[in-house]
Amino acid sequence: MKKISLLLFSSISTFIFSQFVSPGTGVTYNLASLSAAAPTVVVNNGTDYSMTANVTISAGDVLNMDENTTLKINGGLLLTVAGTYNTTATDFKITATDPAVVFKGIRLESTSTATFKNTTLEYGGGIQALTGNFLMDNCIVRYFKSGQNTSAAINFSTGNPVVKNSQFIQNDLAAVASGANQSVALEFTGNYLNGNTKLNSNRPQINMGPSGTGSTTKILNNTIIGNRANDKVGGISVSSLLGVYNNVLIDGNTVTDNRYGITITGNNCSGTISNNILTNNNVETVPANGGSGINLYGNGTFKVEKNQIRGSLWGITLVNTTTADLGGGALGSAGQNIFKDNGNGGQLYALYNNTPNAVSATNNCWREGELSDDTMVEAVITHQVDTSTLGLV
Repeated sequence: MKKISLLLFSSISTFIFSQFVSPGTGVTYNLASLSAAAPTVVVNNGTDYSMTANVTISAGDVLNMDENTTLKINGGLLLTVAGTYNTTATDFKITATDPAVVFKGIRLESTSTATFKNTTLEYGGGIQALTGNFLMDNCIVRYFKSGQNTSAAINFSTGNPVVKNSQFIQNDLAAVASGANQSVALEFTGNYLNGNTKLNSNRPQINMGPSGTGSTTKILNNTIIGNRANDKVGGISVSSLLGVYNNVLIDGNTVTDNRYGITITGNNCSGTISNNILTNNNVETVPANGGSGINLYGNGTFKVEKNQIRGSLWGITLVNTTTADLGGGALGSAGQNIFKDNGNGGQLYALYNNTPNAVSATNNCWREGELSDDTMVEAVITHQVDTSTLGLV
């Protein structure tokens, strides 16, 4: 019995003391010096590095990825940063030692500052950003699975993180997300997304919660391509399910082949949706459950202009007590929205005003490519003329 206890204690001690925790005294590491400080934890293989146990960079210390190389992380391991993570390399990769066994992920504590540049991250369990001091630029995030995160490849918790000029490819979960009870004003600009939420769970590729008071979530000039086999996966959602203030600017995006294009759900929401090209976002198999180019649900107020919506089950749907200016209204919308072939069940639906509110919607092209008269336009708009309890368009 005594021998068994000693063996068990020895095994536990080896596990505990095999990890590396930096001293928190202002030390700056790169991979070479980190390997020198912990040669069995971060192994220098000559052409790449292997991380064989958990690593923590404490508050006050710096990890600078300055070498064009690859860091291979063993399955189940976690890189934690409470200090500063920086990238100056021009071609850096973080991957799993064995792609079949993903590493747990990267955890960025609330005290951390993180800059990811020119980096390919793959076969991990997610980046958990508990800090708002986050920048990602010119990176590739691909083939992530559930691990440190269970909702997205990158999960944000606070502040004004920035992700730009990056690619998110075939991650099991959403590309980016934040919680319904958190305030995160993400700036997500110029990115390319393809086939995320690969597990076909009921999550869009961009799945953000509310921006928070005084801030705006900005989703700008991205390309978001879905996998038509995944009928539960939408394009963009920036929602406030618990009533936290939420302001959005969703502009210049190309969204194709998703369950829906753009949705904003919840109360206390407002913003502008403009200049988006939304095409064939119709993979939802039950029209009553979704399939809109743009869906606005709650009591929010929105300016909607210069969007092109084609091939959805519904063009624009307004639900509950949402107020929207689609042209010529109080919010100054220019209109200029273009609709074509949005419908289901043999009926075209360019605009479905499922609210009691009147909607201004002038200066739009309701049936692209057709020389339409008032009767033809009326046929693609559902409102008070069709059901007396609905608002007039």
